[in-house]
Amino acid sequence: MSARPHAYATELTSAQRASLKGLAHALKPVVLVGNGGITDGVVQEITHTLNTHELVKIQLPGQNSADEKEGVADTLRLRLPAHAHLVSRIGRSVILYLEKAPEDAKLILKELR
Repeated sequence: MSARPHAYATELTSAQRASLKGLAHALKPVVLVGNGGITDGVVQEITHTLNTHELVKIQLPGQNSADEKEGVADTLRLRLPAHAHLVSRIGRSVILYLEKAPEDAKLILKELR
C-alpha cells in the first residue's frame, strides 16, 4: 500500500499567512540580497536555506525603490520552487515559506490557522 503524494497548497490563506508572519517576526534575515539583485547564486542560496529552515527572512538592498523591491518579490515567485510561498514583503524584508510533505515538515501548513 503506497502513500498518497502530498498535495501542495497553491496559495496561503490569510490565517496561514498571519501565523507564518508571527513565527517569522523574531527571525533574523539569513540571506542578504546584494546590489546585483536576484542572481542564480542568490536563488540557489535561498532555495537551500528554505529546504533547511522552511521559513526564512531575506533582506533586499536598501537603495531600491518600492517598485524595484516589488519586482524582486515577483522574480522570486517565478524562480523558486512551486511550493515556495511569498508570505510577506515589508520594506526591505521578504518572508518566504517552503511547504514540505507533512512527514518532512517542521511547520505543517494545515495546522497553521
